[in-house]
Amino acid sequence: MRQMGTSLPDLRQLDTIPLFNTSTDEVEREFLIPALEHSLRYDRGVGFFSSAWLRRVSKGLVALARQGGKARIVASPILSAADWAALCQGVDAQSNPHLHAALAKSVEDLAEELSQDALAALAWMVADELLEFRIATPANNLDGDFHDKFGQFHDAHGNVVAFHGSPNDSERAFHNYESVSCFYSWLDQREQQRALDSVERFSRLWENRDFNVRVFPLPEAIRRNLVKFTEHHPRPYTSSPKRHEVKSAKWRHQIQALETFISKTNGILAMATGTGKTRTALSILAELRARGAIKSAIITMSGTDLLGQWRKELLKRSPFPAVYCAFADYKEQQQFINDPTEALLLVSRQMLAKVLSRLPSEMVSEAIIICDEVHGLGSDGLAKALAGRIKPFKYRLGLSATPEREYDPEGNQFIEGEVGPVIFEFGLEDAIERGILCELDYAPLPYALSDEDRQAIHAIIRSHHARSMAGEHPSPEELYRRIASVRKCTATKLAPFYEYLKANPGVLERCLIFVENREYGLKVQELVLGFNARIHTYYAADDQKQLETFSKGSVACLITCHRISEGIDIKSVNNVVLFSSSRARLETIQRLGRCLRIDDANPDKRALVVDFVEEVDDDNEGDEGGEGVEGDEERTDKLRRDWFEKLAQVRRKDAS
Repeated sequence: MRQMGTSLPDLRQLDTIPLFNTSTDEVEREFLIPALEHSLRYDRGVGFFSSAWLRRVSKGLVALARQGGKARIVASPILSAADWAALCQGVDAQSNPHLHAALAKSVEDLAEELSQDALAALAWMVADELLEFRIATPANNLDGDFHDKFGQFHDAHGNVVAFHGSPNDSERAFHNYESVSCFYSWLDQREQQRALDSVERFSRLWENRDFNVRVFPLPEAIRRNLVKFTEHHPRPYTSSPKRHEVKSAKWRHQIQALETFISKTNGILAMATGTGKTRTALSILAELRARGAIKSAIITMSGTDLLGQWRKELLKRSPFPAVYCAFADYKEQQQFINDPTEALLLVSRQMLAKVLSRLPSEMVSEAIIICDEVHGLGSDGLAKALAGRIKPFKYRLGLSATPEREYDPEGNQFIEGEVGPVIFEFGLEDAIERGILCELDYAPLPYALSDEDRQAIHAIIRSHHARSMAGEHPSPEELYRRIASVRKCTATKLAPFYEYLKANPGVLERCLIFVENREYGLKVQELVLGFNARIHTYYAADDQKQLETFSKGSVACLITCHRISEGIDIKSVNNVVLFSSSRARLETIQRLGRCLRIDDANPDKRALVVDFVEEVDDDNEGDEGGEGVEGDEERTDKLRRDWFEKLAQVRRKDAS
């Protein structure tokens, strides 16, 4: 603790010398010791550390200790056997009261101990948490040594002195020709920026957010035996591969997404369907696991089909030895709750709140939660059930091709507050240009609403206004949904589709037809059976085997609705017909993603989207007394057509 009656440490009392070197200056006496004496925290990243350095700056360390200050050091795993033994002894003493008592020293004893037995002092400083030490090893794009030499001093007033230079923290460094450049945060804006950049760089290392360096606390470093002794013993750990496995340069966005998440620790990856969201999430899991940053994981989403796909991937590629599932017929959540260490739980979104409410709080501080199709978390029911339950996780990852919930600011606010903002984007245009998704053609079929449809829409609008005047306050979203349902189910779309099929019957091969409901699907089914008998349906109550039959090619065309919109990977799907198109682009993008995946069995594949666009007289848009609601819906068709037409112009540019 800082002694009573002393002034607060103030680095501004130092001389602001920009450069020290061992030829003309006594670096420890003129810089290191005075800076420690005027600091509350000392942060250091260094290639080589030895206890001999502690002896050289003992006067400054004693002052730091008396002021209640602490030191944090990140170093390479290059240590003497004696120093490593002292560090390990200090860690053991943190949990062993008898050993801690044997090592215990007063601050007044520190100077004498450092001069007489630096190893004992080192062990005590670690045991008493005056010094926190971590081991750094290069990873991913780097496969050499952690070789940097930089640091910062922090005082009680928010001032920082940052420095970098050639010397390690060793006795030899004081005898070599070495130099140190210094930056003082209070001098001017440039000096302040240099100091703050150094602070951020150290924070990235300390918090394990640098993609190319893995940093391990001492207990984890001891467990992994991550030491390369200076006596030239063989390296006792395996150097990590230079890069994560990536098929080719065109998939480099996955590495960029991984690097971004490691830096940010939470947020959403907005990646187009088919660009490897699952693979990227698994790479993030593996990277965090390799760093010792997490001890468990939870992965959640909706939909038995999608959960089943994740389960297959996890059983092959999970970095955790135990994989539990809690969806459909799998009821393994209690096993995970009983012992989440070194385990992963794949859980449906509907069961997530119940599971999270039963987890120990200490578990989430060393865990990651991955929310696939994260936009689904924003519904009213889930937002209420999950409020405050996701944010405590140390790492929070959201995945979605379309993370924003259109027309739902409250849902978007909830998702960003719990999971985080969008931190990485790789959209459809990017994926098509790079050859990850195939190019597409667009066929908009014009249709017009019948008089009966118009009357139904006007009746919906009148009912909405009547309820509003009666004080019920129906939501605008409800009004839009009811009007959209009339458009999605109008019989006037069937005739133009029939004419299109007469000219293009092949569109029904490897085709998904999206309809609003089973009743409308029956009308479509009767129509298409005249052109192709290999037709099947796939609705909420249908057997999943029908989807498997379609994926194997035994069925040419599948008529379906919402159930297949998200996450399902059937590369052979070539054509999509959108009888039902949502006002929000989210659902349209998901359905488009079903046909854009590259198919190795069909290298020349071009996707086709058949859409329905209402013909409207621009001079007569809208409705009488409808406050433009009907006109808004009509314009939605045209906006979707314009977007599809623009997307159909995108061409592959980067095949490398």
